[in-house]
This record gives sequence, structure tokens and C-alpha cells, in this order.
Amino acid sequence: MNAARTRQGSLAVENRMRFTRREFWRGAWSAWLLFMIALTGTLVVTGVLQSGPPWGNVFSSIVVFLLYGIPIGGAVSLLVMLAGSPLAWGLGRLLVATDHVVAHLLAFAGLGAAIGAAVAATGIIGQPPAPFVAVVIVACAISVAGGWYRTFWRSRQESKPWGSNS
Repeated sequence: MNAARTRQGSLAVENRMRFTRREFWRGAWSAWLLFMIALTGTLVVTGVLQSGPPWGNVFSSIVVFLLYGIPIGGAVSLLVMLAGSPLAWGLGRLLVATDHVVAHLLAFAGLGAAIGAAVAATGIIGQPPAPFVAVVIVACAISVAGGWYRTFWRSRQESKPWGSNS
């Protein structure tokens, strides 16, 4: 009886922490959107810091950085999101029996940081200085963990009975 109860508890946790394909892709797109928001903010800050010769005033510097950074960063991050999705799916499958949300957040943040470091190491973004590499790694870590958390939160909201305020 105790073994059956333990097995039932394990199945409940496993089902609670397992995402459907729809939920998985929702998380992947959420992570990409969070990264694009972080990229936009980083490009604006970089535009402000790099303003002056040869870029011109602050406004023109920001426009130049956004004009080139958003399409290039969006395309690269989209390809990275699609290429990294099998890793995220596999990590989710490995963690399906783990009921601790913090463990999932840390694991997905680690995956995002590893992906950010790999992208920086490939030279796709040129030879950026160390602080820029750190910003890419942190943005990727926060984006992937944030995408996972948004999906987790949404799936819990959708599973609540109608009219529930809890």
C-alpha cells in the first residue's frame, strides 16, 4: 500500500511537471521574446554609451544600433532558439520527476547560460569585450528560465477550475 501511494505521488508529480508540446513551444517563444526585449534594452544602452563620433548624437546612435541589431539579433536568436529547443525538451524530460520549481529555474537558467556562452564562443557576434559576453550569457540565462517560468505559471492558471480565486 505504501509503495502504491508512493507510486501515485510520483505519477502526480510527473504529470504536474510535464509540459505538452504546445506548452513547450509557448515557453520557447516566451524565452525568445524575453531575449528580444533584453536585446533591445542592451542596444539602446549601447547606443547611448557609444554616441558621439563617428556615430553622431545619441538619437542617431540608438537608431543605428537598433536598425542593425534587431534584425540580426532576432534572426540569430531565432536560429539559436530552434537549435537549442531539443536540449530544453531533453532537460525538461530529465526534470519531470523533480517537484521543486527552483531546481527547474536553476537548471533552465544554466542551460540558457551555456547556450549564451556557446553563441559568444562561436564568433557569430564578433569578438566582443568580456562585459558584453557576460551580458549575453546573463540575458540568455534569464530568458530561458523566464520562458520556462511563464509556461509553468500559465499551465497552472489553465488547470485551475473556472471561478477559482486561488
